[in-house]
Amino acid sequence: MTPLQRIAVITGPTLLALATALNAQTVTEWDAETRLSFSFHVNDAALQKMLPPGWTSAPSTAAGNPGANLTVNFIDRQVVFDGQDKVYRTGISRYIVLAAPARSAAGDANTVVIGGLSPEGPGAYGVNLTAVVSRVDRLSSAQAEEGGRVEERWEFAAASGERIELQLAFRRAAAVKTHAETKLRSARHPEFTRSYRVDQAADVVRSRSTPDRVDRVMIRLSGAAFAALFDGQETLLSVTSFPYYVREISVP
Repeated sequence: MTPLQRIAVITGPTLLALATALNAQTVTEWDAETRLSFSFHVNDAALQKMLPPGWTSAPSTAAGNPGANLTVNFIDRQVVFDGQDKVYRTGISRYIVLAAPARSAAGDANTVVIGGLSPEGPGAYGVNLTAVVSRVDRLSSAQAEEGGRVEERWEFAAASGERIELQLAFRRAAAVKTHAETKLRSARHPEFTRSYRVDQAADVVRSRSTPDRVDRVMIRLSGAAFAALFDGQETLLSVTSFPYYVREISVP
């Protein structure tokens, strides 16, 4: 047997298995975006009530945000295509999502999407409130090759009174590029999942393990849907800017 034949024998089944796994997923969306991610420790009992039956909170053990049990993501999708490479809706989308790391009784670990605000309504996970106000302002200043400074203001609100407000100013530094593959699950319909393949560049501007480059931050979540989580005792543990975030979204 030649070396090439040996490679074919070894890799053939592996390639077939990979192809089968890929074919088992149907791509539904592709987007390119920027985002801001804030990790918090919030009221444990209140968070547990928002998770599906059989799931429990699994707080972060990472050095930068130990104990973080909730992430609030401010997502600015600047290019959005559907599974047929056609522009999805207007091709631009902005929303805010709350997600929690959790573990099932069977030992499965997933991020569970528990809520949010979006002009598009409930969203794929069926948990967002419809935003009737969805304003984003962004200012960036820099010279030559320096990282510069960024200011962002977000104001989203639902007709039922829920509101999320953000004011953030930070100094940029070189971001770290990584590839991630992950699965998210709906708190309302825990049998529903989506898989993500992500290429991202992360700039951690505040954490316990990096220098603090946040000049100003104010983040406020209010209204009935958020009051139990954000009861005045929440702790902001980290802030991450993603100036580059490209993802492919698929479903089983």
